[in-house]
Amino acid sequence: MPAQALHERAARAALATHFTPGQLAAELAEYSLADVWDRRVRSDASGRLARYRPLGELAQAELTCPFIIPSDEEWPTALADLGPACPLGLWVRGRARLPHLTASAVAVTGNRVPSEKALTRARGFATALAEADHTVTATLAHGVDSTAHQAAAETGRATLAVLPRGLDGVHPTPTHPCSAPSSTAAARPSASTGPAPRPAARR
Repeated sequence: MPAQALHERAARAALATHFTPGQLAAELAEYSLADVWDRRVRSDASGRLARYRPLGELAQAELTCPFIIPSDEEWPTALADLGPACPLGLWVRGRARLPHLTASAVAVTGNRVPSEKALTRARGFATALAEADHTVTATLAHGVDSTAHQAAAETGRATLAVLPRGLDGVHPTPTHPCSAPSSTAAARPSASTGPAPRPAARR
């Protein structure tokens, strides 16, 4: 990996671990990624950022899953529609599948304590989407969202999920074999890092 690409990747990973895109939007419009990190380190009175080692942390995290950035071939181009809210990068398991999963994604989301009628409609809608070769996308919340994932999985299709707590913090805990992730992505590596929930992918 070229030194310049590694530098950008490490800066993106470090910033994504500690900040949301919205918190950085103004600075990123004026400074490079590396400069924004340096500015944040200098202004952090707690010393927490100064103790963080971007290159070492990136290398350690990538032992389990790679960190992809917009210049990578696998990057989901549709994320550009998010504008300033676009993730700085994604921690990915099953990275080769990511472009395919995001190419025709349709969100299905709803109440966590739905009526039986709502669940029936969610099952039917998700099944129809999956059978039409769309990727059902939802959180892993109980109710409509998890029902949509389950219905799509039963057709044999992959689904995309939002993991609000990082790759190691799937919530709620999957209780059905079909809800165990096989292809995942998150904008931060761990539930113990970062200030806010981030998007992710799942099967």
